[in-house]
Amino acid sequence: MDPAAVPAEFAARIRGWLADEGVDASYLAFVARHLDAPDETWRWCCHSHCDPCVTRLGRVVDRARAASANPPA
Repeated sequence: MDPAAVPAEFAARIRGWLADEGVDASYLAFVARHLDAPDETWRWCCHSHCDPCVTRLGRVVDRARAASANPPA
């Protein structure tokens, strides 16, 4: 999903989920872009202790998908 197309109310919820994971709200665009992306194209951890780790971002994507009934492609 284009980050600019995320409705304001839904963006606020995503920011809350990012905060729950301890991730900066600037990652809203990442979450939006990955809502409809197939998991196998992006969901992998390199075990390099990245911050934020894709697994944390993935949990936010999962919550957003569940809330919007938008499963991965």
